[in-house]
Amino acid sequence: MSPRWQEADAAVESLVGALLAEAARTAGRGTRVRPGGRKSTRHHIAEVIRAHELAPGLRVDRNMVAALFIGHRDLVSNPVLVVAVARACSLIAGRKLTAKKVARLRTASLRVAKLIARADADTYRVPAPRPAPLPEPLPEPLADPVLDEPVPVGPKRSAAPTRRDAARVADRQRRRRQRQQLRSRRRARRRAIKVLLLIAVLLVVTGLLTLGR
Repeated sequence: MSPRWQEADAAVESLVGALLAEAARTAGRGTRVRPGGRKSTRHHIAEVIRAHELAPGLRVDRNMVAALFIGHRDLVSNPVLVVAVARACSLIAGRKLTAKKVARLRTASLRVAKLIARADADTYRVPAPRPAPLPEPLPEPLADPVLDEPVPVGPKRSAAPTRRDAARVADRQRRRRQRQQLRSRRRARRRAIKVLLLIAVLLVVTGLLTLGR
């Protein structure tokens, strides 16, 4: 993975960690119990966002909130959704989200979008093929001192690249991009697993604290 993608992924993980911390404060607060059990946190957050119209222009549901919490790049780079989720968590927890924190979250989301765009541009940038150097001109043939006849000179060969060479270069670049995308998806899956484990630990700890009260 290129250094630019590493920087972008680090920014994504940092912002997701801040949102998970806000979501952890909602555990056991404002959730309603139904026959199937307690409503999930992401479901509750989505309902609060829709009820208070915190994300104008977006149709937020629990799947979108879950994808945001596992670090989906397109969602983490959306400042409207990021701020809406943070505000919903504050409403559920009975706390007030300060304007300073809102500005910090919005700036972090915009920075993630910028880093992702820059890394993506570097990944798919195909270098222009360099023109082949022109062959040096051959010296004028010298006359034979005995026969006084010019020395025959063969036809010049062009050093321009063939279509087969260009196809090979394009194929190598395509394989390189595929390898980079595969490594990026593997890293995203590993990050998603870590985030889900973190959520599970937070929920277990919160449940234990609730039972101990």
